[in-house]
Amino acid sequence: MAARTPRPSSRPSRGAAIAECLMAMTVSALILSVIPAFYVTSVKLWQRDTGRLGAVAQANIVLYRMQDEIRNARRTVLSSDGTSVTLVLPTQAYDSSLGRKVNVLNASGSLTDGDQIRYYFALDPHGTGSTGGAVYRRVTYAGGTQAPAQLVADRVYPHLNPRASGGSTPAPVFAYDATLRTITVTITTAEPKPGTGTFAPREGDPQCRRCRAPLVRVPTLEHLEGEVQCSQCGSEVEPTAEVVSYQSKLLLRNL
Repeated sequence: MAARTPRPSSRPSRGAAIAECLMAMTVSALILSVIPAFYVTSVKLWQRDTGRLGAVAQANIVLYRMQDEIRNARRTVLSSDGTSVTLVLPTQAYDSSLGRKVNVLNASGSLTDGDQIRYYFALDPHGTGSTGGAVYRRVTYAGGTQAPAQLVADRVYPHLNPRASGGSTPAPVFAYDATLRTITVTITTAEPKPGTGTFAPREGDPQCRRCRAPLVRVPTLEHLEGEVQCSQCGSEVEPTAEVVSYQSKLLLRNL
């Protein structure tokens, strides 16, 4: 009678079982370590981009609102400290065929003075002790009536403006070049990052998250216009807000 061949066991050996267990633990450890890393990175990117987009929008609003009025102005008057500019516009009338206001000429074919528009920076409009402020717009109509001031942009920080060309002080909000007939507008805005200060007030000044010291703009060899740093930590700054600076030269065409 022929001997039976033993059937192989379906159970894995003890060594194989241990190897499978170790592999499963390794894979689990990798998954548990990678997923939180992806999550933290995503949150940080969201916090940075949310604050940056908010700051960019604030700066763009000022420039977008001002550009047409500056280019159309007949005359301009700047304050000595560069925090306000008054634009004297030509007399205008609404053209129904074009759907907008157009400049009106007098009997001799010349422009005449119309409305005056003043843009100005006001420090700490909320009364919180902030070093920042807001940009406002106020219209004085040709007849002398003055309209209420309108808020153009909040959370504006002129002391964080890029350094003036060849100087050690921040560029003013408004500057006029009589030779080129241009107004230079420099706006620095800050938008708090989500999650950097629980429920801190939105008008709170941007600070270093590490030491809570205020931010300053310091000229460096790499950035002659200056880069935003912590007043205590220097370049090792972790700001509580995204700081964005915009600078634009606008030509006055009707001078």
